Amino acid sequence: MNTDKTTHFMPKNQYTEVSKEITEFVDKYTQDNIGNNANIIIKTFDANHNRWFHIVPFMEDCKGYAEALMRYCIAVDNQPTYESLQKLSSYISEFENYNLAHHAYRKDLYYSLGIAWHRLGKIYDKFAIEAFKKYIFYLLGLSSHTSYSPICYSFRKCTTYLYQSLALEQLNLSSPCTFNDPFDSPIISLLDKNDEIAMLIKSAYLDCVKISCFVSNVMQPFHEDGNILGEIVRDKRKQEDNTSEEFQNELMWAHYADYHRGICIKYHFPNSLTSLYSEPGTSVKYFRDVQYKDDLSVLTEKDSITIEDAFFAKSKAWKYENELRLILCDPNSTGLYDSIDIPNCIEAIYFGVNCANKDIKVIREIMKNKELITKQERIVNDKRETVETRTPISFYQMEFDSKKFGSLIAKKLQ
Repeated sequence: MNTDKTTHFMPKNQYTEVSKEITEFVDKYTQDNIGNNANIIIKTFDANHNRWFHIVPFMEDCKGYAEALMRYCIAVDNQPTYESLQKLSSYISEFENYNLAHHAYRKDLYYSLGIAWHRLGKIYDKFAIEAFKKYIFYLLGLSSHTSYSPICYSFRKCTTYLYQSLALEQLNLSSPCTFNDPFDSPIISLLDKNDEIAMLIKSAYLDCVKISCFVSNVMQPFHEDGNILGEIVRDKRKQEDNTSEEFQNELMWAHYADYHRGICIKYHFPNSLTSLYSEPGTSVKYFRDVQYKDDLSVLTEKDSITIEDAFFAKSKAWKYENELRLILCDPNSTGLYDSIDIPNCIEAIYFGVNCANKDIKVIREIMKNKELITKQERIVNDKRETVETRTPISFYQMEFDSKKFGSLIAKKLQ
């Protein structure tokens, strides 16, 4: 704690007194005795809440108050009433909105709140799901600390839905339960169907987590051996023996672009698309490569599952996709689909071998006044400046390679 700041806003003796009260409260009640002391914990916290929360802005971190609030949360969970849970919800929301509140505390508090609402009765499960969505939001916020500006590709059918997303410059995302792989996003399948809490958490996942899938032959930069102090590995191909470009992936054209009647979109996303540090009222968004595993059944043997395995693990049968994912978690989202704005992020569009002339004409008309905008920072005369580059969108027609049977080439269109 910075004592100069503390004494400037609050008398030092007052801060010391209240801080001591919180410490004594936290030390007195532990996991072993909260159940037997639930009433006194609730009464003590309620009586002192205003004084205790008042010193939070003067703390280096919120650990003391957060630990006290967690004990109160567990005590309420032991004997929940509608009124006590309403009060607990307001305390958590108040703490959540304080910007130094660590995500780990926010996550744990909302998880406990969700359990408490369910324990009160099934008619309150809608409140439990809302709490679990906040829990997932902060869980995902803790799981990534790196932003990328990836170049990646998406294979699409020519539909009104596609035309609309191109015209509005939006990216569509879907719940994992809509994907064509029944084992996709293992967390959805592995949550115990016989566990009511697990089913509520599953409902929360399906509501607030959406994913958009891309092809990228090159891995996103990563730290060698997983050591954040180690050398960053860049431009590593996912399959060393694959020298073709993403838009030449024949299986992707067949499976996702309507047997070459669709298109392939080349995106160049900015760093700003990533939202790593989740704050109330925002969303979490980040890119991560899919990891292909020999045997997914090992996930059933684990007591818990990592975020990597939860949403980014697939069977090696899908390795040909070289998939990169954008995951979005918005606790205010509902339903199976969502969309986000991505202005000026398309670099090129490739039309399939069998793409109809009418579709080509419609898409080129939609995109005629749009362009790719990239920004790069550089140092000029010891000053940092941002250089903006505007590039017209390129169009290509996929054709059979006359020099190499069984291969595809992209012919640039005027």
